[in-house]
Amino acid sequence: MNEVIAPSTPTVEIYARKYPDVPMEVILKEDLLRLGLSITPDGLAVAKGKRQQAYYLFSYNISDHQEMGEEMSTGAPEDIIFRDGPYGLRRTSVRVVLNDKSPYALDVQDGKTVITQNGVVVADAVYPDKPAYYGRTFDDGLKYEQVVPLLYNSYAFVTTFRACHYWGDKEECRFCDINYNLREIRRLTGEHVTADAIKDSDKVVGVLGAMVDEPDPANRLITIIMTGGSIVRKVKGGPDNAADFNAPYVAAIRERIGHRVPIVMITESQPMDKLRVLRDAGITCHNANLEVWDERLFKWLAPGKDHYIGYDTWVRRLYDAVGVMGEGRVSPNMVSGIEMAKPYGFETVKEAVASARDGFETLMSHGVIPHLDTWCIEPGTRLSENPPVSLDFLIQADIAWYETWRKYKLPPFEGYGPMGSPGVAVYGNTGSVDMGG
Repeated sequence: MNEVIAPSTPTVEIYARKYPDVPMEVILKEDLLRLGLSITPDGLAVAKGKRQQAYYLFSYNISDHQEMGEEMSTGAPEDIIFRDGPYGLRRTSVRVVLNDKSPYALDVQDGKTVITQNGVVVADAVYPDKPAYYGRTFDDGLKYEQVVPLLYNSYAFVTTFRACHYWGDKEECRFCDINYNLREIRRLTGEHVTADAIKDSDKVVGVLGAMVDEPDPANRLITIIMTGGSIVRKVKGGPDNAADFNAPYVAAIRERIGHRVPIVMITESQPMDKLRVLRDAGITCHNANLEVWDERLFKWLAPGKDHYIGYDTWVRRLYDAVGVMGEGRVSPNMVSGIEMAKPYGFETVKEAVASARDGFETLMSHGVIPHLDTWCIEPGTRLSENPPVSLDFLIQADIAWYETWRKYKLPPFEGYGPMGSPGVAVYGNTGSVDMGG
């Protein structure tokens, strides 16, 4: 006899029956990342005085600023922790993806901040407090958090060059809104990260020094992630490549803070001599984001990467980079779910997962540990009309990633904090780090 499931039954409960070996925290986290969250007026009131969205690189939201209204787009929390609730969930970090049409909402019920799905409570929610250095200002009035924001209470995110030289329909990645988001940020009035295209090195170093000196273990800095748009032309008459552009920043940071905290550098694929420049300057981990494993989709989704570097060269350099940086220190991003992007993506979950698993197998067998970011379908991209990512795909891709990672006995990808089970992992952009346990 088939079990009758009430229409009001939350997705996390339904999918926990479908995938009994997957932590419920993974299911809820992936559903929040793919569908986003709305915030009720009471839920937004709780965000006042908390650490708010910074818009440091991409929008990472499904609704655009006009659709949400500026009070919401600049007042929502950057990330949250969900836990407890009716399912006794373990403490889990997740990025806040704003979507005013989502069935999920941040709300306040009976005096508690909660996540609801169609009005039914699924978890308690904790908003991030501001660390002590937030609110400090430089002589020109710029606040520290407008130079380098904090994520997940532990990540410093440094966007050295927040535009991208891959430009227009023939070069921009079809899922990326970096250039669109920069234009949008310049119209907003909130205290998000400065819209200056190039970060001032002295200010970056000053903020990171304050972050490292933060005495509160709840906001202890565990990683510095440095990134920006691709560089293929001279920047203000200076370097015409990401390695030479970023190396001085890295060297100055290391001189101020030493080598205790890892530095993750995310750039386009680099030849090994340029990667050594970055390593010698002081980076710990290099991530040249491949985005998708299937070569056909790579060429369609990332035309600039294909034009300037090419799929074969990109993959070969990932393998070579392990010899320069070491296992765990080469971790390209894969946009989880982009495999099914319309109109040219895989038609079925089975085909898409098989492709993703093949990528995990091949990369990890060479010591490359890809990290997943669940695809956020942002309104300023060429794929903005796509439907939400399949939850079945996301869960099955997380399983495939975790099984392959365990198979090759690889370390965690460095610079993203602990991982391996709910209640342990810090990274909030994928449920794959919360598998196991």
